[in-house]
Amino acid sequence: MRSALFLGCLLLFGTGLRAAEPAAPQWQVASPSGNLVATVRRSADGGAEYAVALNGRPVLDWSPLGLTLAWGDQSKPDAIQRADFASTVDFGAVARHQIADRYIMTTGKKRENSYAANALTVELRDVETGRQLELEFQLADDGVAFRYKLPRQSLLYSWVESEDTGFALGPDGTHWGQAYDPSNAWQPAYEAPWNNGQPIGTAVPAQTGPGWTIPALFRDEHGVWILLHESGLTRDYHASHLAPEAPGGTYRIAGPLASDGLGFGDVRPAMTTPAALPWRFMVISERLADIAESNRVFDLAPPSTAADTSWIKPGISSWSWLTDHDSSKSAPKLKAFVDLAAERGWPYSLVDANWDRIYPNEIEQLIAYADSKHVGLLFWYNSGGRHNAVTEGPRNVMDDRKLRRAAFARLEQLGVKGVKIDFFQSDKQDRIAQYLEILEDAAEFHLLVNFHGCTVPRGWQRTYPHLMAMEAVRGGEHYTFDSLPDFGQLSTTQNSVLPFTRNVIGSMDFTPVLFSKQARTRLTTNAHEAALGVVFESGIQHMADSPAGYAATSADYHRYLRDLPTVWDETRLLAGYPGREAVFARRSGSRWYIAGINGEGAAKTLALDLAFLGKAGSALELKDGAVRDRFYSGQRRLVPGKTRVSMAAFGGFIWVVDTAR
Repeated sequence: MRSALFLGCLLLFGTGLRAAEPAAPQWQVASPSGNLVATVRRSADGGAEYAVALNGRPVLDWSPLGLTLAWGDQSKPDAIQRADFASTVDFGAVARHQIADRYIMTTGKKRENSYAANALTVELRDVETGRQLELEFQLADDGVAFRYKLPRQSLLYSWVESEDTGFALGPDGTHWGQAYDPSNAWQPAYEAPWNNGQPIGTAVPAQTGPGWTIPALFRDEHGVWILLHESGLTRDYHASHLAPEAPGGTYRIAGPLASDGLGFGDVRPAMTTPAALPWRFMVISERLADIAESNRVFDLAPPSTAADTSWIKPGISSWSWLTDHDSSKSAPKLKAFVDLAAERGWPYSLVDANWDRIYPNEIEQLIAYADSKHVGLLFWYNSGGRHNAVTEGPRNVMDDRKLRRAAFARLEQLGVKGVKIDFFQSDKQDRIAQYLEILEDAAEFHLLVNFHGCTVPRGWQRTYPHLMAMEAVRGGEHYTFDSLPDFGQLSTTQNSVLPFTRNVIGSMDFTPVLFSKQARTRLTTNAHEAALGVVFESGIQHMADSPAGYAATSADYHRYLRDLPTVWDETRLLAGYPGREAVFARRSGSRWYIAGINGEGAAKTLALDLAFLGKAGSALELKDGAVRDRFYSGQRRLVPGKTRVSMAAFGGFIWVVDTAR
């Protein structure tokens, strides 16, 4: 059993640091409603540790905090100074304040957002050097966040040699996790399969990967859900994951591997001060809906840098590569997908890898052709660079700021709407800087951005609202690869895990809604595939199939795909459990899209509460039928209150309800 926590809360809020509280052996901060409490105290080894309780019951036992900071002349090891904030620290000043924030997103599951939290900052001082570190906690009613801040105390660069942050979840419960991909020619790209629940504390198999990724989803022995991730990542740090072993259920933060990015780049993040490391946060609730609907990753991110967002227009895109890998080297083939977008009413079409092998005048003619059809084009680029060995082009452009800006200026001049940039292969600090520099330059030239072969989202969509999506998922393209695990079998379960894990923390470019046959046999039904357009959220939703694949659909499917939004005013989880099923209701204006998928191989019927609709109404219904490969649809009367819906094995459904009528 976890140790009991002293739950008395010191809710004394001020505006700045005040004298230390030497009489108090620990400091506590509660969420605005008081349901969550975090406690910080001195650890047995003289450092700091924290614990978290929900409604008086421990959720996180005492968990380690701290890092080792170094500074000085690296050519003279004896001249380097180190501050060990994981042990032998003095506690200094303490500050408390309240946070209230409101913001609007251009993408995501909810446009208008509000955030309220109570904050506690505790100052730590290294006994040997006097160097200071601030530990800041924020507690909202559905989660806990904390970060390390370095005040300005030196003009020299400092670097983090190690980090000791941990999360003591205890030995009992379930973990939905993904192995952190080992570095090779194509990875790390967060494309390993997600497991369908395993005991908390399970180590990563040695042959699978050197750690667990974040986000990570847990359900403890009391039924409390915990989603662990990070936000607010800047140039001052690398992206993190979890160590491969979690003895006793204590997961620890781990950094990039030296081999990532072909060995280029330092694994030790270096920075000038003042500096703030990323927020580490946990969404905590007894309701899975609070996990699935959470925007905590954006609450903690820096505000938008955009003064004007009028040019940022999310939407659906056609995509030729999945059904024809060589299509991006052929202007006539690409025109067919421009025609597909125009016929379906989609605003975009993606021109994927190796388009630079087409004659330049043909590319300009393609852009002009797309413009005549009122379709905007998006162009693929290789991010490399020294950090990958992938030869697909264009490459050696996005890693050089002068060349990148020249390319972006040319794209803007030609009327191109955005870029897809691929194969980053590293979570080191130098790659994080490249991501952010690309976003800054793309904004100047009014280009939308989609990252592939990349790290997972960490709140950047709020700060850079033209960031439409990031891949970081084993997506639909794997239907075309003859590799194990078989994607046709994997996707049935994984599809119902992703809405509670990867897709919670940002737009996910899965490339869904694939009906035609591929190298790997698809076990999901047509209604399941169609429902992914709603269940999976992405600022630009790349539809994976070919013109022939979509031509085979019915008129009702055509209408659904034509009108499908990619930005949502509101999102509700109506039913679900990772690996079993996921049913979401998403609202765009006065229209609700209610869609569900079955991740299991047996038909099932669910009862859904539709009280939020307010009144009865008629819905367009796309559903499974008696013959698996056909497209069934019709009208259905929906009544507020409990409504039953049936899904076939690996099936799905969609209801489109216009509440303005």
